[in-house]
Amino acid sequence: MRVNVIESFIKQYEKEYDFYKEIAKIAHEILESDIIKRGIKAIVSSRAKKVDRLREKLLKRNEREKYKNKSAIEKDIVDLAGLRIALYFPSDREIVGNLIEDLFEIVAVKKFPEDVYEPKFNKRFSGYWATHYRVKLKSSDEIDKRFTNIILEIQVASVLMHAWSEVEHDLVYKPFSGTLTDDELAILDEINGLVLTGEIALERLQKAITERTKKQNEITDKYDLTNYINYSYQNNFKNIDLGNTEFLNNYLKANNNKISTSQLSQAIKRITTNSNESFSDQVLQNIISINTSGKSLQRYLQQFSLDENKVSSFELFVKTWIIFEKVIKQLMEENSIDKENQQVNFFTNIEQIFEVAELSKDDKNNILLLRRIRNQMLHGVESFSDRDLEKYYKLLKEIVIKCINKIKTKKVAERLQKELNY
Repeated sequence: MRVNVIESFIKQYEKEYDFYKEIAKIAHEILESDIIKRGIKAIVSSRAKKVDRLREKLLKRNEREKYKNKSAIEKDIVDLAGLRIALYFPSDREIVGNLIEDLFEIVAVKKFPEDVYEPKFNKRFSGYWATHYRVKLKSSDEIDKRFTNIILEIQVASVLMHAWSEVEHDLVYKPFSGTLTDDELAILDEINGLVLTGEIALERLQKAITERTKKQNEITDKYDLTNYINYSYQNNFKNIDLGNTEFLNNYLKANNNKISTSQLSQAIKRITTNSNESFSDQVLQNIISINTSGKSLQRYLQQFSLDENKVSSFELFVKTWIIFEKVIKQLMEENSIDKENQQVNFFTNIEQIFEVAELSKDDKNNILLLRRIRNQMLHGVESFSDRDLEKYYKLLKEIVIKCINKIKTKKVAERLQKELNY
């Protein structure tokens, strides 16, 4: 009876195979596109489970699960559509995990090795290191609603670990050529040890690349940039959200694939951990603030608009925002706010900013609105009409003038007012 349940499920799956293949393809395109844009070194692969492999798996698992109906099988088998992300650098697992959480609806997360895992033989090494995500596609106008109800599995591990896992899985768990001897199992365990050693070497390689990048005058490769950002983030700023490194890579591309390493280092030093903005967003804003070349900013903004007038409006707004940050920094220094841990970054403590600048509640709400507008501009997320841009610019300028008027050092106030009017 149970075998009939399995065969009935298989027959249905044969009809639906192309459906699952399409789901895997869509998820593959979503993931690979973002991984490339963010400058993460990885290989993405996808598949719908082959019919013969599914039958073998169900027959084997049926010995333990004893499937009574189709629903029991559907609950147990969650990888009919699946993806693998093979990372060049194992330490990128967490960052890619954050990416997956952004792009998909998370159903469950499973990390290996599990504490309760009991190996089938006397292994010396810890086995499979990876993270498996059970996810659904997020609803959107571009994706057929039928696809959003299906669970798919995404396996994230290093390129070395995926290769070893494939060999072990086929030889130990699907022994087509017979049960392995103790000596053969010991060799597999030995290879696992080599793989784990290889992962340590890959992590050392990643660190060496970062150290080499630090010594360069310029960063000219998006993968080196992302590696530098990720390494800095993982070692110092894990208590805030990393954010999307794609925007930094957009800035690199817009500026002829060159970013000053010293400016990037300064931008990272200005990061504040008590901000609602992500690490990557703060780095982008900081490097724009440090790089006073108008051409650099204009080239970046031109990616998002072919309208020269609109580009000029973008630039005007962002330049005014940068002056706003300088004004706030001056006010905070004059009022000895957070002097010991003073960050150059904006929004260190927004309530204190309103207090020293004597801004109204309406001003506060407007600043929060304008910050969202600024982020949308810098990321090319939203397109604004010239009328809207003019309105936002005037609103921001009014607030900046109010703040400049609260600066006690007259020479500084005059200089900032001159910058604002230029």
